[in-house]
Amino acid sequence: MDKPKLLLIQPNYRLVYSYAGSDTATPIYPPLGLAYIAAVAREKGFPVKIIEANAYNLNYEQIKKEIIDYEPNFLALSGSSSMMNEIDKIARLCPENIKIVLGGIHASSVPDDVLTNYPRIDLVVRREGEETIIKILNEEKYENIDGLSYRDENGNIINNKDSKFLEDLDNLPFPARDLLPMKKYFSFESRKSPIDYIVSGRGCPYRCTFCADFITSGRKLRIRSAENIVKEIEFLIDNYGTKEIDFQDDNFTFYSERIKEFCNLMIKKGLNKKIIWKVANGVRCDKLSLSMLKHMKKAGCYMLSLGIESGNQEILDKMRKAEKIEDIKNAAEWCHQVGIETRGLFIFGNIGENKKTMEDTINFAKSLPLDTATFHICIPMPGTEHHKIIKKEGKFLNVGWEGLTAYSDGAFILGDVNPKLMSEMQKKAYRKFYIRPSFILKRFLRIRSMNDIKLIAKGGIEVLKFASN
Repeated sequence: MDKPKLLLIQPNYRLVYSYAGSDTATPIYPPLGLAYIAAVAREKGFPVKIIEANAYNLNYEQIKKEIIDYEPNFLALSGSSSMMNEIDKIARLCPENIKIVLGGIHASSVPDDVLTNYPRIDLVVRREGEETIIKILNEEKYENIDGLSYRDENGNIINNKDSKFLEDLDNLPFPARDLLPMKKYFSFESRKSPIDYIVSGRGCPYRCTFCADFITSGRKLRIRSAENIVKEIEFLIDNYGTKEIDFQDDNFTFYSERIKEFCNLMIKKGLNKKIIWKVANGVRCDKLSLSMLKHMKKAGCYMLSLGIESGNQEILDKMRKAEKIEDIKNAAEWCHQVGIETRGLFIFGNIGENKKTMEDTINFAKSLPLDTATFHICIPMPGTEHHKIIKKEGKFLNVGWEGLTAYSDGAFILGDVNPKLMSEMQKKAYRKFYIRPSFILKRFLRIRSMNDIKLIAKGGIEVLKFASN
């Protein structure tokens, strides 16, 4: 008897989200979560395919044709809250005989809502998906599958007990990149091409009120070994000619000993001469030291995003960031000292914010030796502490799921925070940070190639367009 066929679909997030309101500046990332599930399913002998609707910019007719031609038994999707309308449209394209599975942060946060309001979705996989999807493909009884939510024969929603998190990430196969259009992925700010992406750990021990990552990956940080990460880098160089790596986790520098071992291996194997790397998703400032940064620079690191969030200590405390302004200043100065570029990541609309605290953030961003900065509007993701506080003390606005993006007009009112203020301060931040003589001069003095000129011109145009709207 043939094994069930699995089809994984990456929805087109560019229909919903764009960086600073620009489609051309919005990066296209490989869906590594789906690629991990594909790799595990294939390892167990199941036929599997990935439809990359985002990278290929597929329309619904094209997606439907791919689904019908492949004839899967199970179709799995994943997405954030802002993607739910898009996910629903794709689910409705499927013939009734195909079981549709949804995973990811939104599905894990509100499984009852998903199964109540999206009748075409049959199963919800909560938390991590690798082990749960294999049990589904093995056609085990639903009631025996941890981490699964579903409807019973009477239409009642059943939430099984949570699945356990994977402890040994080194045992996972590398993502099934051969099922993805690797040449389609890019970030307009990357220095070299082709670029690829790696996740070196899962989970986070911190309790920031705005963050939803713990819902799928837990409060315990589980990391891959330095040897395993380096092995994947060697694989990417040998098989895809990769010249740049972007680590996509939030806690890459959490364990200093692993960073030391990783950098030593990169240098010993000469990989620092073959590839450059960055951590664009953000690192904690209090987990950096001058000696660590010097070692990282020598091992090929050229850029770090710093998860700063706010320039006001009271706001940092209220969001439970567990970090001090002094930590942030030190991290930015040390990176500048060793020659690692920095991007500051900031959020407007945190708990307790007002116009003055947002002004503090703008002024703080300008005071730091940052190379670039992003200023996001806070997204009240279901399941987060921020969401619970707004529900109790504030008001959600009827903006739909698609209104929950970092460059939307805002989705809530809480105290002095409202969409008009957040949007106004976001645009002001971009103007004040980027349109100043000292910053412009610094950027031009760092030009080393035609590619640098293109990046500066493209980024500058997009920021101006967004900030002037």
